[in-house]
Amino acid sequence: FFQQKEFNSDCKLKERIEENGYNTYASLNWKHNGRQMFVALNGRGATKRGQKTRRKNTSAHFLPMVVMS
Repeated sequence: FFQQKEFNSDCKLKERIEENGYNTYASLNWKHNGRQMFVALNGRGATKRGQKTRRKNTSAHFLPMVVMS
């Protein structure tokens, strides 16, 4: 896993609000065998590889939070 120092097209994600109230985030540019690759975390909080993720997996579900500035 690496961190981008500059914003580029790899940093663009598509946000979707799921039926259960959670959000999922998929890459706009990258697909694996025609399937979207989602942001997902394993049980220890580390990122999962994109080709191993699916929209319905709970590891790709994130709760939205209101952030006050």
